[in-house]
Amino acid sequence: MSGSIASYDQLVRQVEALKKENSHLRRELEDNSNHLSKLENETSDMKEVLKHLQGKLEQEARVMVSSGQTEVLDQLKALQMDITSLYNLKFAPEVMSTGRGTEESPPGPASHRDGPGELGRATFRMLEELDRER
Repeated sequence: MSGSIASYDQLVRQVEALKKENSHLRRELEDNSNHLSKLENETSDMKEVLKHLQGKLEQEARVMVSSGQTEVLDQLKALQMDITSLYNLKFAPEVMSTGRGTEESPPGPASHRDGPGELGRATFRMLEELDRER
């Protein structure tokens, strides 16, 4: 009889320990959910800013092309390539750590033959892909 009491007490202790762990995990899940919501809001805000900036850049690029200032456009393309490369370097390990292979990683930077609008659209597509993966 004392063996069954001891096993009952042991079960009660295990249940209490599991309840504590469950409570801890629920708090952690709630914290993570709140953090994710905050990140989603920030991402959404950044995407809106990027859309606005991309529109302005495309408009300025059209003006530059029409006035023959292709030298500045080449510099902008190079800058966009650098930004995209840095973005890929910063976020590629995070994409890989989610268990996805390289076949699902964001596309690389656009080639130099693409126009300035294509470079911005490629960057925007990468951000959208990251948002969908999250």
